Amino acid sequence: MTQNRYSRFVRSVTSGVCGAAIVLICTPAFAVSLHDEIADLLANHKRLSAARADVSEAVESTAVAEGAWNPEVSITASQGYESQTNGADRDDSSLPPRELALSVTRTLWDFGLTDSNIDRAELSEQQSRQTLDSTRQQLVLEGVQAYLEVLRTHKLVQFARESVKNIKHQAELEDSRVQRGAGASTDVLQAKRQLAGAESRLTQALGAFKLANNRYRAVFGHDSGSQEEMSAPMTPFLDVPETLESAIQNALETNPELLASATQADIARADISITESEEFYPAIDMSLEHTLQEDFAGTAGRDIETLVKVELTYDFNLGMTAINTLRASEHATVAANSRYGDERNLVEEQVRNAWDRLDTARNNAAHLTNQADIAAEFLELARKERQLGERSLIDVLSGETALINANSEATSAQTDVALAVYSLLAAMGHLELDLLQ
Repeated sequence: MTQNRYSRFVRSVTSGVCGAAIVLICTPAFAVSLHDEIADLLANHKRLSAARADVSEAVESTAVAEGAWNPEVSITASQGYESQTNGADRDDSSLPPRELALSVTRTLWDFGLTDSNIDRAELSEQQSRQTLDSTRQQLVLEGVQAYLEVLRTHKLVQFARESVKNIKHQAELEDSRVQRGAGASTDVLQAKRQLAGAESRLTQALGAFKLANNRYRAVFGHDSGSQEEMSAPMTPFLDVPETLESAIQNALETNPELLASATQADIARADISITESEEFYPAIDMSLEHTLQEDFAGTAGRDIETLVKVELTYDFNLGMTAINTLRASEHATVAANSRYGDERNLVEEQVRNAWDRLDTARNNAAHLTNQADIAAEFLELARKERQLGERSLIDVLSGETALINANSEATSAQTDVALAVYSLLAAMGHLELDLLQ
C-alpha cells in the first residue's frame, strides 16, 4: 500500500468515527429525527391510547361517585283493567285503574360511606394518570433504545464492510506479489485468515442490524428507512443529578410506577373506610312521594297522596360477615403497603443500576477512544516502518484492522453512554419528550 493510500485510509476511518460521534451527540436537521419519531409514537401507540381511555373511565367513575349526594327521582306510571267480585254488601266493580307515582329521595347521612367512595374514585383517577405517565415514559425509553440501536448497528456494519474491503484489497495485492515472485505465500495466508475473520464480523454486524430494525418496526410500527436521514439528539447530561443520592431521592418522589403503587396503598385504606361505613352503620334518607290514583283498587274516582318521610335503614348479617369483610380490607391494605415497600426497593435498585451502567459506560468509552487513538498512532508508525522495510505488510494490515475495530468499539461505547443516561432519567421519572429536542 502506498503512502497516499495509507493516508487516505486513516483519514477515512477517522472521519467515520467523528461522524458517528456527531450523530450520537449533536442534533443536525435531518428529515427523521428521534424527537419527531417519538412524538408520532406517543400520538398513535395503542398502549398509550389504552392508558388514556383508562383515565377517561376513571374521570367518569369519579363523577358517578360524586353524584351519590344528588337526589334520585323515580317515576312510575301504570294503566290496566281490574275486576272485583265483592260480597253481598258491595257491588262488583270493573274499572280501568290508572296510577302516577313520583318520588324524590336524598341521602341525609351515611356515616362517611359516600365520602369514602368519592375519595376512592378520586384516588383511582389519580392512579390512572400516574399509570398513563409511566406508560408514556416507558414508550419514550423504548423508542430511544430502538432508534439508537439502529444507528449503532448501522455504523458497525459500515466499519465491518470497510474492514472487509481493506483486507480483501491487501490480500489481492499480496497474492499478486507472490505471483510475481516478490512476496511470501505465508503473508497471503495470513491476509486470507484476517479476511475470514473480518467477514465473520460483518455477518454478525448485519445480523445485529436486522434485529435492531425488527425492534424498531415493533416499537414505531414501520421500518427505520434510510439511516443517513436519522439523527439522534444531544445526550441530556445536564439533567443527570450530580450524586447518586440525589438521583435516588428524585426517583422516590417522581417515579410514576412508584407513585401508582403508593396510590394503590391509599386506595386500600379507603376501602377500609368504605367497609366500616357500609357494614357497621345505617343510612338515613329523606324522601318525598307524590301519588295520583284514579279508579284504583276497585274504588271509582281520583285519590291524591303526598308523603314526606325520613327513613333509617340498617342491614346486618347475623353470621358476622361484616367483621370478615373488614378483616379482608385490612389484609388488602397490608398487602398494598408491602408491595409499595417492595416497589421502593426495586426503584432504588433501578436507579443504582442505571447510575453504575452510566459510570461504567463513560469510563469504557474513554478507554476505547484512547485505544482508537493509540491504534491510529501505531498504524501511522507501522506505515512509515513499512516504507523503510522494517515491517511486513501483515503488520500494517493488522494495524489497519485493529484501528477499524477500535473505532467501531468506541462508537458503540458512545451509544452505551447515551442509553445509560436515558435509562437513568426513566428510572427517575424524568424522561419527557422535550429532552429529545
